[in-house]
Amino acid sequence: MSVYGELSDDERRLLRASLEAAAVAISAASPGRSEETASEGFAAASFVLERRADYVDSRLITSVIADIEARVRTEQPFPDFVKVASASGALEWAMQTLRSVVALLDARATAEEAAGYKSWLMRLASTVAAAGKEDQGFLGRGGVQINDAEWAALQAVADVLGTSPDPRTPA
Repeated sequence: MSVYGELSDDERRLLRASLEAAAVAISAASPGRSEETASEGFAAASFVLERRADYVDSRLITSVIADIEARVRTEQPFPDFVKVASASGALEWAMQTLRSVVALLDARATAEEAAGYKSWLMRLASTVAAAGKEDQGFLGRGGVQINDAEWAALQAVADVLGTSPDPRTPA
């Protein structure tokens, strides 16, 4: 799969959807205020669009990022992350999408490309989990960086991807 352009439109769409799925899996597992969910969506978008240089060695990842950047430049609409993450069945959709992208990667990518892409998705999920405080009390007091539901979602995502939760995720 070294050449992104060799993929079908559906396969490219699945690769793009896997980014949203990795983020939605975390947000949907621990629904909070819409502001918290929006900040998680922003963290996901920032992770993808602002860290391209970190993945210059992966043609697959840089191709997906370039595809997303082209969509941004042409002002193609993106789904409302808060609505997607809070929709009924969001967590199930996210996990099924991740399972589908794993099957695609295992079938079409080199082992190195597949491992790199799966690791990238795991880092994206970890970034979303760490995006804001969870379980805050009155006036935003207290709370934890990553709550138990998000930790469980991170582990579920890692299990689907065949990776382990990102060790850089704050405890």
